[in-house]
Amino acid sequence: MQPREPETGVGPTPPAVPPVPSPVGGVKAPRSRRGRLRSRKARLWVALGAGVMALLCLGGVGVIVAVYDNATEVKRSDPSEVVFNFLGAYLADRNDQSAALYTCKENSDLSSLSSFRDSIKKSEEKNSSEIVVTWRDLAVQASGDQAVANVNIVRSASDGSEAFDPWKFKLSNNDGWRVCSAAPA
Repeated sequence: MQPREPETGVGPTPPAVPPVPSPVGGVKAPRSRRGRLRSRKARLWVALGAGVMALLCLGGVGVIVAVYDNATEVKRSDPSEVVFNFLGAYLADRNDQSAALYTCKENSDLSSLSSFRDSIKKSEEKNSSEIVVTWRDLAVQASGDQAVANVNIVRSASDGSEAFDPWKFKLSNNDGWRVCSAAPA
């Protein structure tokens, strides 16, 4: 019997791994599937269609913005239209922010009209009824950048009674017509 050789601490050798075929030498690598758009022409048509859709969407947004801007534009080119819109905002709707769009920014005197509106509110509270404010017989005389408008303000109570109050408005054309003062006529 032969003496045993000392062990070196190396374990059993692993099994041999078969070699991986290389693409060189005639063996082809498996093809990966890219989906439906395998051809270059199909991808080009999809990209072109997406570009056209993006342009149409941007054009549509532009049209919507232009239409909205035109519909919400404050029209101050005609003094009679300005008085009409101002009275609607200030007396009928009682909305000071909307009325401010039609008033002079400097040197405006609307204190008499403010007192008139306050008296309408007090009358409504006192009588527990709503007063509807309208106007008629609007006449405007313009001369250069100044205009004067005379109008009859009509207060109609829910009991059927009406009151007529003649008013005089002075307007100025400063970046569009604006109401600068109001006083009973």
